[in-house]
Amino acid sequence: MHALLAATSLLLATFAGAIGLVALRRVRGWRARRDTQLLILVAPLASLALGVAGVLHFVGEVCWLGAPPWDYTLGVLLLFSMGLLALVGLALGARRLALMGRFLALASHPVGSDLQALVDTFSARIGGPATRVHLCVYGRPLALACGVRRPVLLLSTWLVDHLDRRELEAVVAHELGHIARRDFLVTWLAGMLRDAFFYLPTSRAAFRQLRHDNELASDDLAVAATGRPLALASALAKVWQQALGPAESLAGGAPALVGTTTGAGGVGMIEQRIERLMGCAPVEPPRSGRRSGPGSVGMGASALGGLLVLQAATAAAILAPMACDPNGPLVALLARVL
Repeated sequence: MHALLAATSLLLATFAGAIGLVALRRVRGWRARRDTQLLILVAPLASLALGVAGVLHFVGEVCWLGAPPWDYTLGVLLLFSMGLLALVGLALGARRLALMGRFLALASHPVGSDLQALVDTFSARIGGPATRVHLCVYGRPLALACGVRRPVLLLSTWLVDHLDRRELEAVVAHELGHIARRDFLVTWLAGMLRDAFFYLPTSRAAFRQLRHDNELASDDLAVAATGRPLALASALAKVWQQALGPAESLAGGAPALVGTTTGAGGVGMIEQRIERLMGCAPVEPPRSGRRSGPGSVGMGASALGGLLVLQAATAAAILAPMACDPNGPLVALLARVL
């Protein structure tokens, strides 16, 4: 039954994540959607912590010692495996951040005053922090907003050479939208949670939707700052055409396209964004008022609290009948069966 308690933590987290993904279809407003997606990603971690605490509480108790050997071994193995995978996910996140810092240090160079002035102008319009712009000598589209305390905008020479002034302004405004929304930090943390629980389909789905929403929300900020949606659509069309060529890798997975990744999925995302900017696709989700964010946090926190209460009740239902007694009803039943 202790093994069942360990497995229940994942089952409940998956169940809660599935409910969250279904509810996400009705959530409107970028901030509210992000809060919901992050709570879906955090739910397995909270559930795992409660499952570990529940099992550790019974270590050394009579009910634990009186359990069948397979129950003891399987329970410990499940919890150890889940904890180890979570640590691997954290390590991958730290490695990804270190590689990005190394890439910026080696591959980027400061730019002239004109491009920096352009970045400063649109950063002020969007309401983001002061941002440094660096240029990377690279023959493919690359626009990357990164940095936790000191944001940096990295542009490839391909963008500067192949985009006209308005298109470049739209791309810059889009990336500054990511910086204003702190997408780099949020996506980095979400990526660690995705890696830690990669075996849960709900975690992978929530992460994909988070990345998708980040691009659309930054498109909205860019259009609001420039007033020219067709300029951003034109820039994305040029990137889309270039993306049809052979893909390359940068910085251990740094995006080689404007605001997305290489591959069929990334190209499909660019196509959807172009249609949306040209008015050929519905704008979803519609933007909501400022109160939707805190309301979403409250509802999400309540749902997460409900998940933990449900798991605690499940642990009590599984282990309480054993009464920490080798002659308890569940242990006696297992002894008869085995």
